Amino acid sequence: MRVSNKGFFLIDALLSVFIVSCICILCFTIFNIINKYEEGYINYQIKSNYYYENLFNNLKECEACNIDESD
Repeated sequence: MRVSNKGFFLIDALLSVFIVSCICILCFTIFNIINKYEEGYINYQIKSNYYYENLFNNLKECEACNIDESD
């Protein structure tokens, strides 16, 4: 009776495909997380820039200071 090694090769191939799939999913997930972080940070900068522009535009004109220079 001869023992076939084809079953072992199939299990090794399936295991290799599973490991590669896990690595690919991990890489894509990390890429998406980094991409969403960068988009959120850019949106935060835009919103804060808009807020500060409105804040500075609503300030009144500066009046000349009366400085007493009695030396």
